[in-house]
Amino acid sequence: MSTIPFAAALIAGGRSRRMGCDKARLPVGDGVELWRRQLSVLRELGAEELLISCRPDQLHFAEEPGVRLVFDEWPDAGPLGGIVPCLESVSADRLMVLGVDMPLMTAEVLRHLLSQSGPGRGAVFRNGRFFEPLAALYLKSMAADGQDRLRTGNLSLQPWLREGVDCGILGTVDLPKALTVHFQNLNSPQDL
Repeated sequence: MSTIPFAAALIAGGRSRRMGCDKARLPVGDGVELWRRQLSVLRELGAEELLISCRPDQLHFAEEPGVRLVFDEWPDAGPLGGIVPCLESVSADRLMVLGVDMPLMTAEVLRHLLSQSGPGRGAVFRNGRFFEPLAALYLKSMAADGQDRLRTGNLSLQPWLREGVDCGILGTVDLPKALTVHFQNLNSPQDL
């Protein structure tokens, strides 16, 4: 486990249009709603602060003790619109982000990512030539550039992460083929 302080955020504010219902509320495994399962994974990491990035109409998250809600300020801006406000609101230098729609993610995989980071340096898994942005450790210092990207409509996370890697604030961890199953997303009913 990392001894360097970090915060953690569950990114759960998507509209789930392809799924046809709020993905966060889908029951998984033993019937636990997906958002509760993912929050449990983040709690295992021992973060100093725990956030849920969501829409103001997702009031069911407010019942969860020990969690602060951060409302998406940029509707329909995708994950960037949820990650940036979380970066701006945490006191820790690093923020572990987990997408709500990755039901096979484990704390062990995220701990491995934490172990590959350090003071003033985040980390992201690389899967071939692409990064895995919804199970990544971002730096608070990335918030200003993220705001600029939101203002200009440059919403893709891949170039943002590439820039972080190129300037040395994000380290990369090559994703072993055996771990790719943990990164599967639930996007449509066919994925269930």
